[in-house]
Amino acid sequence: MTLGTFDADLTGAGVWGKGWGNGEFAWDAIGTPSGSLYCSGLLNSTNSDTPVCVYAVNAGNPWWHPSAPFDFSLYKSLEFDLKWNNDATNLPMAQFNYPSGDAQSWADSGLNIQALYGNGEGQGLTNLPIVAAAANGWTHISIPINPTLPNLTAAYGVWIRKWICNPPDPTNPTDWRIGHVVTNNGTYGFWIDNVVLKGGDVPPPPTVTAPVKAVAGANFIAASQGQYDRQEIRTAATNYSWIGAAGQVTYSVNVSKIGESGSGGYELFLHWIPGGGNLTSPDSDWHEPNILMWTIGNNANGSAYSTLRYKTNSANSNGDMYGTGTLGGPGAANYHGTWTITFEGNTSVTMTSPDGSTLTTNIPPDVISIFQATPGMQVNIGGVPGDPARIGQSAVVSHAKITGAAGAIDSDFLAAAPDTNLWRTVATSPNGVQWVSTTNPIWLSWTLPATGFGPQKAASVNGPWSDLELTTYDAGGKRTGLLKDSDLPSVNSGYFRLKKQVASKLQVLLPGETAAPGTPTGKTGTPTPQQAGVPFNIIVNAVDDSWHVVSNVNDTIHLTTTDTFGAMPADAGLISGTYTFTGATLGDAQTPPVTHTITATDVTDPTKAAGTSAPVQVTF
Repeated sequence: MTLGTFDADLTGAGVWGKGWGNGEFAWDAIGTPSGSLYCSGLLNSTNSDTPVCVYAVNAGNPWWHPSAPFDFSLYKSLEFDLKWNNDATNLPMAQFNYPSGDAQSWADSGLNIQALYGNGEGQGLTNLPIVAAAANGWTHISIPINPTLPNLTAAYGVWIRKWICNPPDPTNPTDWRIGHVVTNNGTYGFWIDNVVLKGGDVPPPPTVTAPVKAVAGANFIAASQGQYDRQEIRTAATNYSWIGAAGQVTYSVNVSKIGESGSGGYELFLHWIPGGGNLTSPDSDWHEPNILMWTIGNNANGSAYSTLRYKTNSANSNGDMYGTGTLGGPGAANYHGTWTITFEGNTSVTMTSPDGSTLTTNIPPDVISIFQATPGMQVNIGGVPGDPARIGQSAVVSHAKITGAAGAIDSDFLAAAPDTNLWRTVATSPNGVQWVSTTNPIWLSWTLPATGFGPQKAASVNGPWSDLELTTYDAGGKRTGLLKDSDLPSVNSGYFRLKKQVASKLQVLLPGETAAPGTPTGKTGTPTPQQAGVPFNIIVNAVDDSWHVVSNVNDTIHLTTTDTFGAMPADAGLISGTYTFTGATLGDAQTPPVTHTITATDVTDPTKAAGTSAPVQVTF
């Protein structure tokens, strides 16, 4: 797929534009063989932000893209030609790639290349430092595409960006960005040409991996792609502080699992946040200015470690947590069991691991004074992978207890999901926190990419096979769903497979109806009567014979109605097998009331059976 050759201008197979930031771009007659995209700008310590931010989409822009998406995972690589402009550049290439300042982590290394999947969001493919050869002439760049990355199956284009930390607020001496921005200054310029997605071998079909017995309790799963993405629950109230308590205050968690055996480093954490903090962001240890954090991690040999840390006056920063804020903690021969932290007075704290190992230390009084300035205390429990290799792993807590504080908690996560009156879920992924009961026994996974495939079950390898309805998430190169007892094909044995879903027909859903794949009609509910002349929405799905949406269909759909006074929306393309048409109206409202139907036909592939809605009543 060609995204841009720039032979004459910036249009053609791809529509190119600027996202945001202070960089500029334009068409240039220089190219291979003719024409290219030229990016230029100024990188300095007072106005850095995003000096490079260009995109290519099929139509529209990164936030509104009417054209059908395409499946990035079917391509082997993203390729383009690159040339550095020595004449217009007084910034060394090395300084562009790795701007000097507090740390390289405050800027993308080189160019950040992403697959654009919607609403300005992108799935990172790589950070690409500009190679030295580009200063001597055109250099060909080839970026391999990992087909197991999420969000690739319905992409709209690419981002080519470079982010640098915003400059600090000069009126705020505690602004975390002070000292973190770039210190070098200079202009840059480079050309990009012949941007294409190169087709590769057809990826192998997905395979079902061996089912894994689920661990009951509150599961904190690395179900998103960031190595530092936190998945957590937090107390709904903030009356759980040890500061000022009359006696001992104890917090404990019973740990059933941390990470995977043979792979150390996954961490379970407890956060104490003075005042309660931001109620929607899952990274309290980063964005909150003041926090106490106890992490419990697994080692590859099955043993465990723990560390208590704090920071103060360091919003959006680690502060001194990994320096003077490190207080230490006990280890354990095995992470299974109860981990307890007990506060005596305001500053004395003792941590106890499941095998009885302890460490007693003190929190500095000046830290307690800062914590007291924002009364109240919220407690978080969650997990973080810390490394891309641990994405997909999890930590499981079966019990949490708080005693001695103004508020008390005694939560048995084996008996029930976290009580929403006590706990709120705040997670990077909607699947990052899941409750597994003792009757939810199995995690079922299969490899990615799996576009168009759906799971089936049978009591015998010879069938009969039936579709399996699961809520799934993609992480660690796999798609995973939780099997309940009722999902199992039989009591003692079962077989699972993946079936390639082929779209054979269209489904039309009206307001009042809900898709129900695997049922005889494919939906539930009854159409809501529509008032004449009042717009309403229509959902059209491309489905297989058992009414499952087939996500690799992006055909153009045409709507008609039996109401000669009605008006249907213009043709539009399905997006990953579905599309919501807006602005439909019906106009034939008579006495007695009449009903009409709406039919969807596939313009791209007329062999798919048209879908006709249930009759909907029209009223005045």
